[in-house]
Amino acid sequence: MRWKKRGRIFEPPVRQTWWASHAMAPSAVLLPSGLVRVFIGCWDASGISRIGFVDVERQDPSRVVAVSSSPVLDIGRDGAFDDNGVFPAHATVDGDRVLLYYTGFQLGHKIRYTNFGGLAVSTDGGDTFSRVSEAPILDRADEGLSVRAGQSVLHEDGVYRTVYSAGSGWVDVGGKQRPTYDVYYQDSPDGITYARKGRCLVGCDPEVEHGLGRPQIIRNGDRYLVFYTRRMTSMRYHLGCAWSRDCRDWTRIDDQVGIAHSESGWDSEMVYFPSVLSSPDRTYLFYNGNDFGRTGFGFAELEAW
Repeated sequence: MRWKKRGRIFEPPVRQTWWASHAMAPSAVLLPSGLVRVFIGCWDASGISRIGFVDVERQDPSRVVAVSSSPVLDIGRDGAFDDNGVFPAHATVDGDRVLLYYTGFQLGHKIRYTNFGGLAVSTDGGDTFSRVSEAPILDRADEGLSVRAGQSVLHEDGVYRTVYSAGSGWVDVGGKQRPTYDVYYQDSPDGITYARKGRCLVGCDPEVEHGLGRPQIIRNGDRYLVFYTRRMTSMRYHLGCAWSRDCRDWTRIDDQVGIAHSESGWDSEMVYFPSVLSSPDRTYLFYNGNDFGRTGFGFAELEAW
């Protein structure tokens, strides 16, 4: 793969009580209107994320058309799996609905937090969303006792091909306890119902990584690609990728992703949270830069597979 960086699209200003910093975890979807809506995690002053959006032009995503003035998805009620933050996992148009898969945060006592996966649905083109359940659709299971979230779906052949991150361990990285997790795969009949156990697609290398986060599945011709974040023990996060022809046997091709840190500037330390969006004439990669999205998000355009 070869990507041409096109620069930063959006740097979050200090705005309102609900949004003081960050534009984390961009998830881009092409709306029926022709605009690209990029859902993002917007942090308040306490570091609690709610989901907002930035609309950009399809032909030129550097041109911002609109920015949400309020969250499209707020945190869950006290005691819910998402009562301390939500951020986008993957957004997709499915018939007359926009599906917004998301990751919920809940604070822990013996561990820092847990992450499980939820789903909210819009029937008005992505302007408002309702949860399908206050409980996670990807809940705690033996494969993921503290993390089972970040899911991405590809709806084809009557099934929702789904990738997600799951894990149970914690390690000290950068002076904090951080979760460890791998990328898993399973099919769902409806994008809501999931088995307690999937199949590990790619495992992280503990020598250099502590997790492989928020995987994104796409189809390119006769093969499937999954992009993910390599959460490095050095804290200099990179993108990774794996491919398959049948969604069973996967080959890791991190060295072929074709996009790296800039020498300086907003994405010099992290290239993080990939979101690949293909249209008939071009393919974009939206991503975060340094400090988990504090410096905003930008995009690259595919030059060659």
